Amino acid sequence: MRKILVFFVIFVVLSGCISQKEETKKKDLDLKIGEEHTYEFYSDGNYIGYNRYRVTGKEGENYLIESEVNLEKLGLKMNAKYTITKECMPVYYEFVAYVNNEKQTVSCEFKKGSVHEVATKGEQRFEKDIKLEEGTYLIDNNMIGQMALMLRTMELKIGDSYVIPMFAAQPMKALKIEMKVEGIEKVDGYECYKLDFPELRYYIYVSDGKLIKMETKDKTLVIILKEEEKHEK
Repeated sequence: MRKILVFFVIFVVLSGCISQKEETKKKDLDLKIGEEHTYEFYSDGNYIGYNRYRVTGKEGENYLIESEVNLEKLGLKMNAKYTITKECMPVYYEFVAYVNNEKQTVSCEFKKGSVHEVATKGEQRFEKDIKLEEGTYLIDNNMIGQMALMLRTMELKIGDSYVIPMFAAQPMKALKIEMKVEGIEKVDGYECYKLDFPELRYYIYVSDGKLIKMETKDKTLVIILKEEEKHEK
């Protein structure tokens, strides 16, 4: 299935071109039912839309998440649901999207070592089984909340470098992304870890486990946590 939009481009094929680095220390998610977070997109300084996610419930120890992307100025609207474990491992993912008024859908069922995906684009149907390595996160295009949830499980340390296995549903790809913890930088008054994703040409800034800001290295695209939410615990 072709990618919906090119803004949050994570599906560069990197497997095999990065040597394995150390594993990051992890902690379990501790989400509250009803919590909600919104990330705003700015292109060349102009507001173009948002991604919002909310925790809607629990199924055993798994969290149920609903998310929406509204980049209407660019012809994209998405509504998604996904289920993740307390370790932020995916169990189920689905979305319905409209791209320039054309309907697209995805549904993914995850099991140990693989994911079964069914996707539609207009009248076309795609189905595929994709192998996944242990510890693969779900990080799909424009779903900034999925990246934010992943980062909440990580104990960051300056100077560390990691290779993170990810699955992107829209291009139906499993891949590996390198992440380097460069140092501490102030962002909007917050002391943040500055994370470098070299192949993606992104920086991400994280304070106390919370994704505060994400930007391309040329700063043409900036994604920020909605201002009033930065102060929420």
